[in-house]
This record gives sequence, structure tokens and C-alpha cells, in this order.
Amino acid sequence: MSGVPELLRRYRAEAGLTQEQLAERAGLSVEAIRTLEIGRRRYPRALTVSSLANALQLADDDRDLLEQAARRPTETPDRLPTGVTDFVGRTEPVRTLTELLRRTGQPAHATSVVISAVTGMGGVGKTTLAVHVGHLVEDEFPDGRIYLNLRGETEPIPPLQALAALLRTLGVPAQEIPDDLAVATARYRTAIAGRRVLVVLDDAATADQVAPLIPGTSGSAAVITSRRLLDELAGALHLRLDVLSDDEALQLLGEVIGAALVAAEPEAALTVVHACGNLPLALRIAGTRLSAGRPLQELADRLADVSTRLGELADGETGVRASIVLSIDDLRSVAADRDAADAFGVLALLDPGEFPLRVAAAALGRTLDDTEELLDRLVDVHLLEAPTLHRYRLHDLVRAVGREGASAQDQRLVGERVLRCYLAMLWRADELAGEAPMSAAWRDAAWAQEARDLTELEEVLDWLDADRTTLVELVRRAVRGTAEDRQLAVRIAVGMNVFGPARQRWLEWRDVNRAAAEVVELGTDPVSAALVRFDLGLALGELDDFSAAADQLALATDAARLIGQPRFLTSSLVNLAHMLEQADRTPEGFRSVHEALELIAREPEAADLGAWAQLTLGMLYGRNGEPERQLEPFERAIALVQDDVHVLCRMRISAGSSLRECGQAAAAIPVLLAAVDGIREHDRWGVLAEALCELGAAYGDLGRHTDALAVYLESLDIAVSRELWHREAHVRTGLGHTYLALGRSAEGRKQLTLAEEVYAAHGTTPPA
Repeated sequence: MSGVPELLRRYRAEAGLTQEQLAERAGLSVEAIRTLEIGRRRYPRALTVSSLANALQLADDDRDLLEQAARRPTETPDRLPTGVTDFVGRTEPVRTLTELLRRTGQPAHATSVVISAVTGMGGVGKTTLAVHVGHLVEDEFPDGRIYLNLRGETEPIPPLQALAALLRTLGVPAQEIPDDLAVATARYRTAIAGRRVLVVLDDAATADQVAPLIPGTSGSAAVITSRRLLDELAGALHLRLDVLSDDEALQLLGEVIGAALVAAEPEAALTVVHACGNLPLALRIAGTRLSAGRPLQELADRLADVSTRLGELADGETGVRASIVLSIDDLRSVAADRDAADAFGVLALLDPGEFPLRVAAAALGRTLDDTEELLDRLVDVHLLEAPTLHRYRLHDLVRAVGREGASAQDQRLVGERVLRCYLAMLWRADELAGEAPMSAAWRDAAWAQEARDLTELEEVLDWLDADRTTLVELVRRAVRGTAEDRQLAVRIAVGMNVFGPARQRWLEWRDVNRAAAEVVELGTDPVSAALVRFDLGLALGELDDFSAAADQLALATDAARLIGQPRFLTSSLVNLAHMLEQADRTPEGFRSVHEALELIAREPEAADLGAWAQLTLGMLYGRNGEPERQLEPFERAIALVQDDVHVLCRMRISAGSSLRECGQAAAAIPVLLAAVDGIREHDRWGVLAEALCELGAAYGDLGRHTDALAVYLESLDIAVSRELWHREAHVRTGLGHTYLALGRSAEGRKQLTLAEEVYAAHGTTPPA
């Protein structure tokens, strides 16, 4: 008997219709008619057959023939499980996998078998996705869909046993199934040859397990799911499945408990989603824990307790803990992977969020190369994620499982190792930048030992910059820890004095030293107290908190007097005078700067601070309403540093800023322009952003708003791209006023609002 392709072509020809005409009459697409006539789809739905018969005006006998040809043979396997009713999201993975499978019968793919490997952590929904897509492409595989659970995470089915199951599904009698792997593989591929079958191989253990189960001829396709990265499968599309987005997770929760409940308590719903780590398995189990008629907040409160969360998300042998433990146990079952399993337990003790390879190596007490190998193995089995090169993270629920059974001693040991890692990086930056005289006498060269493989300062600063938030939290915790932890916190705080200013991370520099200041005592450790208070004062000054900065520098000055370090005392006095000037406390400022100048005159080791003292003296004159006395000390200061272009540019910025603030914007502009030109030659982007911002303000004071706009925009671009939030807030404020002056009020108000938002986001307020 002829099949659908032959019958349809014959009936259409007898009716004298083109494919386009038949499609129009039947209410189908031309592509659907073409697909049926070339045999890509041999078993159309009953509704499609009826539409075609009506359009062709077939007699009863011909209609019966077409309907009979369209019926699937009774031996056609269709063993795909029923899809879940609450499938949500996954738009891109569904599209990618669906398009791939729909290409199986196209001429361009006639010589290859389509293979897709869907990987991801336990509970992320790999099987759900594969089955869902399998139902979407049903018509592409008229000869059947086969599903086989390979039990890779429990008791992996041997390939020969799996082949026997597939052959039976394909209609091969049990007595004809070979007991040799190679022969059975050949028999399977012969049985499936010429058919268009979708084979879903779920929960694969290894590539070796699934390789014999892949069809050998084109037209059929294999979709494989696994917790492991099966990169040995040649020609396969590897599709990594991540957790759901917040919107998708909320939608899934709504499918489980009812969308009305989610809509009624949105904050509680989001809390539940985040407690479940956006993991589909966890969300489905959590939904079942909500008793009928109870508020969603009740469930959110139960899940908020980290110590009991895994218990709430348990569901016999299929809960979240059980799912994750399967992956861990699987690692331990292979001798070569036991070190990776042990490493997982240590990594779980790290703080939430991303961590770099170097921190992992420190926590494990291993070399970088050994650690990278272990971490790559954990990534392969989806116990660990690697969002970027040499940066890793653990899913919250995976971390919770890893921490089970860990002792307080384990946690303390890992915490100390991590602190020492950051200590080494900070003091390596200090070594590469050139030691500061005061800290050089205080530091221990051994602190930087772990980081001496790094030889470029910028590389060290980049590493610290990426982890600056973590660093602050570690120090805050350390000052509440043991005496050794507190000591490490102080050493880290002092070590920030290269990284903080170099990258203009004023907030982090302030917060680390503020934490350390809680545990240093002037009477018992005057050197540490002096260093911490000094740096804290400078950081506060950069954040425009000048009175607080002056208070800290006054304490640093007191400590410096006890220590008997003339140069450090001079530096403290000069910086104290500057902060007092900025705080409009000029009488105190004059006293400090004059004492500093006296020290400089009699102490040779403090002579190099003379330029800064002269600069500060000029600024004090301006603040005191004596602008005519500013230029002379400014000129002396600049003359003293002509050979150091970096210091020269910094001084020009300070002098220009002071001139502008004292009503001498016209005099400030050439000074600031000289600073900008010098900085451009040496690519110091943070300082350039500051100089441009000051120049913009000077232009604005003179009513040159178009010039101000140009330099503000350049400064803003640097500040945003380099994440210099404090400079960004300053620039947006100036930019807002510039737009207002130019009559562009909407843009002006927008920039001022954005500036306020930046300040608020960092817990600070705009300067007066």
C-alpha cells in the first residue's frame, strides 16, 4: 500500500492543484504540504488528514486509503514519558534544542546523526526539558520516540544492558538480542536504520556509556541528559542548563501553588524563590510544603533558616539534598575523583558568591595548578560553576549540603587561610609599588610570600579590585574573631594603602580601616594605631567627610608623637592641616602646617614633604580669605616636584581646585589644563577623571558651559567604565547644573537625580 507521500502527490495531481493551492484550500502552510509530500512527516494528525481529504474532495474509498496510510504502525515505539504540566520558561534552550531536532531530515544534515547533550546540576530540570522538547517535535519523528533512564547517578546501566532494552523497544525478540557489545551495537543500528526515531537517553554517567546507544544513520536523533560534561561526544551540541531566572522561578511557583497566591504576596514569593536558589526541583518541593489556606510568608519564614532549609526541601529519596548527595557520592566512588570530592567539602566553607582560583588554592592548601584541576572536575559534574576564567561559585543549596558535618574548627581554618591569601596579595602590591617608609619598618616580608609568583603590580591590583567587596566583609568578620584574626585584620587594613588609592576604592579603604580601628589601641600598639588612623583619615577625606577625617588624622598625629618617627609625624600634620582646611577649620589648620614646616626645616628625612606642606599652606590662605597669598606657596610647591610628573599633576589638581573654590576660576583653568595634559601622557585614568571634573567646575564658574559639558562628559565616561562611583556622583552633579545652565532642564534634573541615587546606593550623602 502506498504511503502518505505517494497518495498525496497522486491525489493533488488528479485534482490539478499546486502545493500552494492545496495549502490554501486545506488551511495549511505550503511548508506542511511540502513536508508531507517529500516524506519528512509520514504520519500527520487526524485533523490534518481530514482537512486534506476535504480540500481534495476525495471519495470515501480514497479518503479511507489516506487515513489508513497516515496511521502509525502498531509497532512504532512511543515510550516518551508524559511531560510536566507546569513547564515554564527555558525559552532559549527550548528554541535551540527544537530547531536542532527539526533539522534531522533536511538535506544539509542527511549524512549526520543529530546529537544533543543537556547537562546541569541535579534538580535543574534536564529531564523535564528533554521530554518537553521531545513532545514538541513529535511529528518530526514518525517512527517513534524512545526514552531510557541510564541511572548514571545511582547504578549506571551497562551499555550492553541498555542496548538490549532499546532493541526490545524496537521490536527485536529477546532471543535475537546479541550478548556481545559490538554485535549488539551493530544490530541496534541496523534496526533503527531507515527510520526517523528520537532516542532520549536520560541521566548518562559517561560518554562511553552512551556512545553505543547513538543511532548510526541520519534521520534519527539522540538527546542525552547528564550531570557530567560529556565533551568526548564528537559532533554533539552541548547545552548547559542553568537555574531559572527570577521571573521564571516565580512563574513555576505560581504553577505549583497558584498564581493568585504569588501575586498576593510578591515579597514572600521572591524570598521563597531565592531560598530555593531558583532550582526547579526545590521550588516544586517547596510548593508542596505550603498548607492549604496558609499565607506564603509562613513558608518563606521556614525556608529562611539555613540550618533547616534542606530538611524543608526533602522529599524522600528525591529531595534536593538527596539529588546533590548523588553527585558527591558518584565522585567518591571513583578513586581518581576522591580528591575533588574532598575539595568540594572545603570550598563549601567559603563565603557565598564568586571566589577566585587563588582563594580556592589557599583554602585547600594546594598549588594553583593542582587546584585548577580539581575545580575543573567539580565543574564537569556541575557541583561547581565557572562563570569566567579562574572564577567559581557554588549554588546556595549545593553549598549547604557541602557544609553539613563541617566543624567550627574547619570553618576557622579555612577562614584564616583565606585571610592570609588576601594579606599576601595586598602586601605584594606594596612590594611592587615600593615600600612606604613607615610600614616598611613594621611589615614582615613573609606576609607576601604566597603571592610572589605575581610580578606585575597591575595584575595584583586587578585581582584585588575584582574581590574588593569580599575583602571588606572578611575584615569585618575578622575583627570579631580570635586575637589572631584581629591581628590579620589590622595587617590587611594597613596593606590597603597601595590598592585603595591606586584604584580609588575610597569606600572599601575606609570600611576596612574603620573595622581595624575598632581593635587597635594607641597605648598597646601605637604603630598599628598610627597607620590605621592615618589611612582612615585619608579615606574619609576622599569621601568628603572632612571633619571626621581631621579627627582620625589628629589621632594618627598623637600616635606618631609617641612613636618618634619625624617623617610620619610630618606627613600626619600636613594631611591633618589639609583636612582642617577643607572642614573650614583654618586656625587649627595653620597651627598644624606651621608645625610641619618647622619639622621639615630641621629633620632631613622629612624634607621631601616640603612641597605638600607649601601646597597646604596656599590652600589655607585661600580658605582664610587671603587669595592674594595663595600663588606664592603654590609656585614653591610646584617648583619642588618638577622632576616627578605624577606628583606634579596631583599638586596642580589640588592647587587648581583651591583657586576655583576661592573665586579664582580664571587662574585655576591653566593650572588644571596643565594637569590634564600631563596625566594624558601617562594614562592615569582615575586622576584624569578627577582633573576633568575640576576643570568642568572651573569652566562652569566662568559661564563657559559648553566647555564644561565636554569635559564633564569625558570624565563621566571614565568614572562609569572604571566603576569610580564617587567620581561619577561628583560629575553627574556638575553635569546636572551645566545642563540646567544651558536650558536643558530635563537632562539636568535627570543627572542630579542619578547623582543622588549613586550617593544613596553607597550609603553616603552629597557634599555641602
